[in-house]
Amino acid sequence: MPSTIRQNGPAYVTKPVKAGKTDKKDPSVCGPLFVAAMNGEVDQIDNILQQNPKKVDEKCDECDGYTPVIVAAIYGQLKAVERLCRKWNANVEIRDANSYTIVKLALDQNHGDIVDWLIKEYPKMIITDPRHPKGAEWLTAQFWKMWNNIEEEASKPPKDVLDQLLKGQLKPDTDRTVSEVYWEHILLRYIGDVPLDINRNYSTNLRMAFCGTFDRTLHGHEGIRESARLLNLVLPTTQYNIIGTHVAPKGQWVTERWEYHNYKDNLQVLDGIDTFLINEDEGKIEVMLINYNVYNLEWIDDPERPRPNTRV
Repeated sequence: MPSTIRQNGPAYVTKPVKAGKTDKKDPSVCGPLFVAAMNGEVDQIDNILQQNPKKVDEKCDECDGYTPVIVAAIYGQLKAVERLCRKWNANVEIRDANSYTIVKLALDQNHGDIVDWLIKEYPKMIITDPRHPKGAEWLTAQFWKMWNNIEEEASKPPKDVLDQLLKGQLKPDTDRTVSEVYWEHILLRYIGDVPLDINRNYSTNLRMAFCGTFDRTLHGHEGIRESARLLNLVLPTTQYNIIGTHVAPKGQWVTERWEYHNYKDNLQVLDGIDTFLINEDEGKIEVMLINYNVYNLEWIDDPERPRPNTRV
């Protein structure tokens, strides 16, 4: 059981920012390339990929969608990570089936040296995990960006929620206001911890309506997992921009407006709008309405004013 800390106020549950540390999977069921990555056998990695270079980003369904480079990172095989990246151009931005990044999974196993190498090798990589200084810096910057975007004082994100995530000390889920539930959900999505967001912030009886790029109705935790999968399928990073939020003073509901700008992949969302009905007593989102359309972009002279070209 997690311990609790009391410092002249409410009890807080001491808990990692992520939903615990992920367990190592056994990649031996995934084939020779994954075994070579696990064991750091760089010559064997070369032999396999010389025959079929496309296998470098192959996902193993039996191991939560891990790729060979993710396996190498989890098992602390820095030389294998270097070989897969430098010689075979492994995609280090691929997430696993839980939407976890290679950085999160490496940090879970205390392989900070691999994370530092990835950051040096890919200086434009966005680090979202606040356990790393660059991730904490990024999350803090995103928080204040959102804070400045929200006009209503009562709807601005509470600084306490950011502090709890940075420290890894989260309030009990039933001891939170509507605003705290909503903003923790937002920040966890920025971090990329979908499982922790679902477990803490969503009712098992959730009802969700999806429209825009995807049109469907979803239910429960399986439904929100599917919605996260679909979102990550079309938006590969967490470069969201909350441009407006209203937390209703009564009625336990929240509406947000958001955008997404990914200049690297020429992807953009301009019409994101979500509405949440939140049970304050339970600390859970019970109803969610989602709309967004993802567009490929055709760039014009002003790079800050792209025009939608093709709907994804």
